[in-house]
Amino acid sequence: MTILVVQCRLSSTRLPGKALLPLGNKTVLDWTLSSMKKVPADEYYLATDAESAEKLSPVAVQNGFKVFEGPLEDVLQRFCLLINQTGADTVIRATADNPFLFYDCALSLLEQYNRRSQTGKCDYITYTGLPHGSGVEIFSGASLLKAASLTEEPYDHEHVGPSLYNHPENFTSVMLPAPDPWNRPDLRTTIDTPADYRRACAVVRKLGENSPFSSQEIIQAFEDDSIKFPVLCVPCVKKGKGTGHLRRCLAIASSIGANVYIPEDAGLEEKEELLLAAKEDGFLESQIVTSLPEKGEYSLIVTDAFVLDREFALKLASLAPLAAIDEGSLNTDLCDYLLDIIPSYGLQRPSNIADPSYVTLPKNRRNEKLSSTEDIKKILVTVGGEDPADLVVPASISYAKLGYDITAIVQNPQEAQGRVEPELADKITFIKPVHNLREQLFNYDVVVTHYGFTAFEAVAAGCAVVLLGTTTLHVNLARKYGFKCLSVQNINEIGAEYSLSEVSELYPDSPFARRSPKKNDLGQFVRLLSKGSRLFCPVCTTEHPSFEDQIVCRTNQRTFRRCNTCGMLYMSYTADSRSTSYNEKYFFESYKKQYGKTYLEDFETIKSQGVRRTGIIDYIFRNSHKLITPAVLDVGCAYGPFMDAANDAGWQVFGTDISSEAVAYVQEKLHYPATCASFPAFDAAAEFGIKEFDAVTMWYVIEHFQNLDSVLKAVSKLLKTGGVFAFSTPSAGGVSGKFNTQSFFQNSPADHFSLWEPTRCSSILRKYGFKVEKIISTGHHPERFPNLAGSKPSSLKWALYTAASHFFGLGDTFEVYCRKERDI
Repeated sequence: MTILVVQCRLSSTRLPGKALLPLGNKTVLDWTLSSMKKVPADEYYLATDAESAEKLSPVAVQNGFKVFEGPLEDVLQRFCLLINQTGADTVIRATADNPFLFYDCALSLLEQYNRRSQTGKCDYITYTGLPHGSGVEIFSGASLLKAASLTEEPYDHEHVGPSLYNHPENFTSVMLPAPDPWNRPDLRTTIDTPADYRRACAVVRKLGENSPFSSQEIIQAFEDDSIKFPVLCVPCVKKGKGTGHLRRCLAIASSIGANVYIPEDAGLEEKEELLLAAKEDGFLESQIVTSLPEKGEYSLIVTDAFVLDREFALKLASLAPLAAIDEGSLNTDLCDYLLDIIPSYGLQRPSNIADPSYVTLPKNRRNEKLSSTEDIKKILVTVGGEDPADLVVPASISYAKLGYDITAIVQNPQEAQGRVEPELADKITFIKPVHNLREQLFNYDVVVTHYGFTAFEAVAAGCAVVLLGTTTLHVNLARKYGFKCLSVQNINEIGAEYSLSEVSELYPDSPFARRSPKKNDLGQFVRLLSKGSRLFCPVCTTEHPSFEDQIVCRTNQRTFRRCNTCGMLYMSYTADSRSTSYNEKYFFESYKKQYGKTYLEDFETIKSQGVRRTGIIDYIFRNSHKLITPAVLDVGCAYGPFMDAANDAGWQVFGTDISSEAVAYVQEKLHYPATCASFPAFDAAAEFGIKEFDAVTMWYVIEHFQNLDSVLKAVSKLLKTGGVFAFSTPSAGGVSGKFNTQSFFQNSPADHFSLWEPTRCSSILRKYGFKVEKIISTGHHPERFPNLAGSKPSSLKWALYTAASHFFGLGDTFEVYCRKERDI
């Protein structure tokens, strides 16, 4: 007799009652039971404790499962009691917190168990390598009864299976590697924490309600970007701060399946109305988060706060990479990425991108502009969902006195109507906030609003626009971007008439006004950012949070900081999720695109640099050593030009590179010992029979390592005391870095994680037992000096700047030669 048993309890400490949490239109337990009902068995049981049984029984019965009550803590005993009651020969065990069980995989495992049981002894079997939460166990009923009698281990009694597979002296347990379609140990499908539950809700949003799903459907869902790279949007939901922040975050969430943080004490009165409107666009209740997550739960946190509180920003930054939209505080140093969409006033700090095309513009547009005030028939007055300065009613009355028909958006139309004189009552219509207002704007000749989304949406809709100066900042912003502005003290009949006097002034020159403006999708851009990575100082690694380091530069895809501890410049965030492949294409196509010839075509030129470098190493090393044939390890040897130069100079050469094509060339064409390995993860003694070298070199390699600490420690370990460590790298202290800083960082390759400066080398390398003997400035480009524009290479000015570049070490690359003084 075969029984299938799903064990369950409601007393979980991490996520109490998780089996009965809603998952779509069903409970978590419903999903688990419906999936397991696809696996053939003689009887199906939900094994639980007495206290949980009452609440779980209706769900179990509905899914065709009998309920068995047993001990709460001693789950092994619970199973043994059920086996004794049923006389089961075979038990298929699953747990209720796994709503995405692979039933097709369970069928395969059952076939394996039956086959092995017939041909030989098999007490227990399971597949390894499945997603955590998608597998089942199958075991012999008699074997489990015996196991229970032989163990008193608390762990065995709590988890059942260990009583068999942790005792190989008594039982035969088979751990089969899962077949390739199911072998995905990198995925987590169980529900054990609030983060797991939110992920499960996202999966159901993706898959729908028609459970159970096949393993491939489940795997595809968990590989979806919305699941793999979860995003949390954190809008401002404070009373009096406007509705635009929440509205924008809800739009992002609806677009890419993100969650939105709305605390229980959110003071925004229009919150419920905005949520109802968002649900019309596909937003679900399960996407709302009321408490801050744990660290690492999200790939990205996006704030739309206008002004971030520093303590709150520090908290968010400690939980995940932090991107801010239109952030106006002085706390942007804590943000990994800054996106400015609505043009701001007087901001001193740079953003990664400033691009108004991420505003969602209306599809409906007016065809003609107003030629005079006589063309004005309908005016819309709105300052968003909130009106903390109480401007809508006074402004509506002012324009109504001029004889125009007014539609005004307010929270309480009845209260607003009561403030209007009877003779103007038929001129003003008060309405509540409108969902998707931007598509209704084209119906109005003039839109009277404040500086914000509606202003730019109205411009895009072809409307005439007047802005109300709600604050001094809003007045300055309105004037800066060409809007006609009516200040608070001038909201009266005279001011209203003046604001409309020159209708040509009501159409500001703006990219939004173009018939076919550039459009970008904000949701998809946030999705791109969610695939990015926050990086730590390559030298200090994770000793301190990178968001505490000073911002040096922001570019479209990356942010650079200076480490507060060691002074290293490094890439602290990158939105580029692509990894660089150092294959044949890299050395041929990419190299040729940059230098005009392939790496091998440039071999002799590169080798000539190797000859010069070997001479310097020789001078430093052989002054104190009389070895006949010293040994050098060239890390990142590529196709071997430096190895060839060092060999000609009498060195015994060895190389390592991660490119298999390059290593094959060195081995087969140059006949030097080389290995394809990722430094420092290789064993020199095993590969070359040498534990220590007289020199280690890295030519334009060191900047590619994300963890320089481990690399420099490995170099120190590989070098003999007195040996030479030499490397070359781009210089952040060169002419480009100093005088064309933004361009320098913008053009820095995506795989350059550290940006070295000659002045910082000694202090950094000293930590690893090295003393710098010589630094040579290379890659001199006088044409990059800002004062040399238009000068000819033959001119005296050019010659002077070239000499200054060499004298002050302003080359765009440099070489470092240091000696190991001590072990670390």
